[in-house]
Amino acid sequence: MLTPERLLRAALLLLLASVVASTRTDPDLWGHVRFGADMIHDGRVRQADRYSFTSDRPWLNHEWASEVAMGGAFLLGGSAGLFVLKLAILAGVLLLLNRALLADGVDTARHRDLAIALAVIVTIEQAHNVRPQIFSLLFFACELACLMHAERDRRVLFALPVIFAAWANFHGGWMVGGAAIVFWTLGLVLSRPPDRRGAFAHVAAGAAALAATIVNPHGVQLHEFLRSTVGFGRADIVEWQPVYVVSRNILALWLLVAALAAAGAVRAGRTRGATSRLLVVAALGIASFRVNRLLAFFGLAVLFLYGGALAGALARRASTPRESGRMAVYVAVAVSVLMIAGAVRVLATHASCIAIDPRATPEAGAVEFLRQQGARGRLLVWFDWGEYALWHLGPSLLVSVDGRRETVYSARVQDEHLRFFFDAPGGADLPRALGADYVWIPSKIPAAARMPREGWTEVYRGGQSVIFARTAMPANSARIDASAGGRCFPGP
Repeated sequence: MLTPERLLRAALLLLLASVVASTRTDPDLWGHVRFGADMIHDGRVRQADRYSFTSDRPWLNHEWASEVAMGGAFLLGGSAGLFVLKLAILAGVLLLLNRALLADGVDTARHRDLAIALAVIVTIEQAHNVRPQIFSLLFFACELACLMHAERDRRVLFALPVIFAAWANFHGGWMVGGAAIVFWTLGLVLSRPPDRRGAFAHVAAGAAALAATIVNPHGVQLHEFLRSTVGFGRADIVEWQPVYVVSRNILALWLLVAALAAAGAVRAGRTRGATSRLLVVAALGIASFRVNRLLAFFGLAVLFLYGGALAGALARRASTPRESGRMAVYVAVAVSVLMIAGAVRVLATHASCIAIDPRATPEAGAVEFLRQQGARGRLLVWFDWGEYALWHLGPSLLVSVDGRRETVYSARVQDEHLRFFFDAPGGADLPRALGADYVWIPSKIPAAARMPREGWTEVYRGGQSVIFARTAMPANSARIDASAGGRCFPGP
């Protein structure tokens, strides 16, 4: 029966969905969708790089399954397909959280709804984009639900190898999941009394899960690649910086999650599995403080593992509900209807347009200019614009660098570009050394002021970017309006 309380709850959940619905591009979205569509078209995963002229290592695509899913979603439904894919993944995370809390004894619907709302908040930075990382949130939620259920029935641990076999093909976040198994098992050993039989079962399941990650197109090469590239020291990527470096909002969010973790740990006390839960949460708390990209994992771990304990504290403080009067019922229904209507409108708006983030994307006029020129050859391009460029201009115009980073470019190639962009010693000659036909870079970086002195001709200047061509090429001083607003993926 549809009661006012259920209607209001549905309205609140739709409101949360409208918050999650806000979607914008990140610099790699064009590449993810293009590469996924290429794999679907060609019918194979391991491909030669057809978009770059400086790639100097075999392309190890560790996110190929994510890209196939994203490419397939776009081919089926355009931007709306990508939007639906993102919502489906995040809905899966929230449904798993709701089910895990039910199994952990949280019977009150509003307490589970509060946990779901908190999950939306703590994952909001990841949820703004359609990217392989959101698949890791889903697999991590599956793993946490599995570990929690194993406290009642260890047979569910047989699901871990299946989870990790799939996870290793979607995103490198499976390494975080592997660390969680290690700390969970350590907690079983350190508990009083030690759960040796449980620890053995988790060791066996963890070993099988690790072995299952070899089931990927690259085999053990995937492990060597992740071992050599994943770490705390990636100073040129904002998401890999400590929470206190990025922004006050991120730091405040981390402090909120840490406070929930502390309250949950105190409330859990010495209950069964408390040591394992504490070690997993503490490890993720420390790691996410150093690498803010892990904050979503930290938040989900706290809500899954301590949601029951936190809900128990709320239940003790809750007062006995009073019967609502007729006027209160009418008000609840009216408010619910308005909220549902507003949420549906927001969802429809975001489904029709994945907004292009102007902070990491050049103005539309630049790519239109290169199209008008029929540009072909080699393009030395700003790092964040590489995949945007290869989508709109490739493979006729090959890029010098893009967001694939270590998967196709050596450290030398990346360092040479950074030296060129910021006028560091040894960087000035890169355009000629690479035999570039065009140079497309932000107009405010040091290299832009130096290029004319190096004999390059400015052929386009917009609000954010400038394009140079070799002196020997016909110059075109055309100016194209770059003020277009409301741009939607894929643009221009």
